[in-house]
Amino acid sequence: MNSSKPESGFTLIEVLTVIIIIGILAAIAVPKFASSTVSARQKADVVTAHQVKTAMDRYQLDNGAYLTNSQLTVTEGAVNSTKLIPKYISKLDKETIQQVVAGGTGKGFGIDALEVNQSDSTQFTIPNPQTGDITNVIMIYLSSNGLAAEVRAYDETLTKVLWTSAN
Repeated sequence: MNSSKPESGFTLIEVLTVIIIIGILAAIAVPKFASSTVSARQKADVVTAHQVKTAMDRYQLDNGAYLTNSQLTVTEGAVNSTKLIPKYISKLDKETIQQVVAGGTGKGFGIDALEVNQSDSTQFTIPNPQTGDITNVIMIYLSSNGLAAEVRAYDETLTKVLWTSAN
């Protein structure tokens, strides 16, 4: 009357096969998730740059001129302007920017002056960046007379333009 019941369960080979398959799938999926995170952060910053330019355009329509460098300042990556914030855009500080910049510097907004075309004073250009000129992920370029304003979004290395309003 000794009845032997067959034991149920997985063999060691079956368990190892499943672990190997899971490992292969993880090796494929993890890099894709990492690259999609970088892309999503860049796209979020491009959207923010669009919003900044739209707010500045709305200000120009209401007031007849864009803000000048004296009316819009940036302190440690945060935009300060009682004329622009909060009426045209809610806030522009470091937390608005999504990209992670190496060393922690460069996060947030920066400001620079547009260059006046020597042959036509109503034409402006964004200055050609030299090493170190691009200080922040989103740069706001203003003319000194309020005739022009441009915005650019850069990648986390501050070397590649992701979007520019000057097209």
